[in-house]
Amino acid sequence: MNKRAMFLIGLMLIFALGLAAKSQDNLITFNITPNPMDKRCNIELEFRVETAITLTIMNQEHEIIKTIYSGPVNKSASFTWEREDAMGQYVPAGTYIVVVNYLNRYTSTKKTLILK
Repeated sequence: MNKRAMFLIGLMLIFALGLAAKSQDNLITFNITPNPMDKRCNIELEFRVETAITLTIMNQEHEIIKTIYSGPVNKSASFTWEREDAMGQYVPAGTYIVVVNYLNRYTSTKKTLILK
């Protein structure tokens, strides 16, 4: 290959990596309040652009106990978890993991603690 072709391939690779990095930076804010929680918590998300997400709650064994939401969100979204699993059962005190998966590729997690 000549130098010009190598330069163009390198430039395209840098551009593609830049787009991937930009997508990864899409999540700006991920807050859980109150934390620790008692009966419910609010989950606040903020993104740079409209994004498709899946928001789930997992137990300490990393089993999904409830999917809070799956679908598109605008730049900001707020959800409430009422301390219930997918069957509507009240979950016991302990540590739970709130998982945000966006663009079917990137995942952010935070723990929340239930005291009572």
